[in-house]
Amino acid sequence: MTDDVELLKECDSGVQMGIQGINEVIDNAYGEDFKNMLEKYSGEHEKILGRIEDKLDEMGESFKEPHPMAKFGSQMSTSMKMMMNDSDEKIADIMMDGCNMGIKSVSRYMNEYAGASKEVMDIANSVVVLEQNFMNDLRQYL
Repeated sequence: MTDDVELLKECDSGVQMGIQGINEVIDNAYGEDFKNMLEKYSGEHEKILGRIEDKLDEMGESFKEPHPMAKFGSQMSTSMKMMMNDSDEKIADIMMDGCNMGIKSVSRYMNEYAGASKEVMDIANSVVVLEQNFMNDLRQYL
């Protein structure tokens, strides 16, 4: 049960960071197709976040907010990169970096909390698959 809770909390924090990242750049997107894709993936992240938080709630556990310094660092990094170049290509590049970070961290936590139930592992894996799909769709904008 502990592995379930810990893995879900890490996924919760990571998905929140993903939503925050998309929200930071979406208003700067130029192409309508690109903006629509970002909105689609924001919605997909929200759906998975709902699944994660429903499961945590069912277990009587609280959600995990991303660490304030991580949120601030992400916001500052994105802002700095966007000041230098706010093209759709740059946004796609920033988002791909975030997807890669998400894939690596959730995969690492899946290994760390290997005792998690199949249901929780499936939820974590759905986060990885979402990030992989997002990355694949972003490639056309580089």
